[in-house]
Amino acid sequence: MSKNQDYTPVDQIVVSLAREINDYESCYTGIAIPSAVVAVQLARMTHAPNLQFFYGGYWINPDFDVDLFTIMTDTEAFIESISKAQGFSYLSQLYQYWEGPKHTLSFGFIRPAQIDQFGNINNSVIGDPKHPKFRFPGGAAAGDIINTCSRVIAYIPRQDTRTFVPNVDFITGKGSSLEWRKNIGLHNYQGIRSIVTDLAVLEFNPRNEKMCVRSIHEFSTVEEVQENTGFDLEIPSDVPITQAPTQEEMEILQTRADPLEIRNFDSRNR
Repeated sequence: MSKNQDYTPVDQIVVSLAREINDYESCYTGIAIPSAVVAVQLARMTHAPNLQFFYGGYWINPDFDVDLFTIMTDTEAFIESISKAQGFSYLSQLYQYWEGPKHTLSFGFIRPAQIDQFGNINNSVIGDPKHPKFRFPGGAAAGDIINTCSRVIAYIPRQDTRTFVPNVDFITGKGSSLEWRKNIGLHNYQGIRSIVTDLAVLEFNPRNEKMCVRSIHEFSTVEEVQENTGFDLEIPSDVPITQAPTQEEMEILQTRADPLEIRNFDSRNR
């Protein structure tokens, strides 16, 4: 497959997210995280045609033959698309639809406002919860996703020290600690396993649960990644370069998976 030089950081995010997906898996993605929804589309059109996904907390395998922007902005198009879905469920009832350990979903996508060195996420408030500087709409299903999906994939459109903090201001979803999960009976749930940003792909070292660099994108550096993180990352001596989007991936992304470029709602300039 040929390498493509004409792509943006948000294109790299989408392609990297899609590559985290395996065929025959099941996943959850919310409505208001466009890059994740596009990544699901891209994966289904490339290497994971049998991916099953639970969309927006209600719809199972909706038909996205209409472009995503229209579905997200036009009520009639949304209803028409959803009417072709294979099923409908409340999040609390999702277990009956999926196979796997304890009938859980293979993975879920989240986009946290804050994430800390322990993998805790915050989508609730910034500052003192009693007197917050900023209040977000809420965690929605984020807390459920972390504890009902076998693994969680996070993405952050702009990596900086406001988002990557030593400790989150409020724990909307509990972090990556496998020991903590085992102690409360969540043996099959890994929490956040990978984080895709505009600079790098990050993960947690299973030996010590520290956030570490898996790869850096070809337009960033190790120094830039660390400078935009509010705590010390574990950095290998020889950090790989993230595989850039191929010509084939970009063609499918631009012409079929996301022709109206709703992924660019996630674009953040530096």
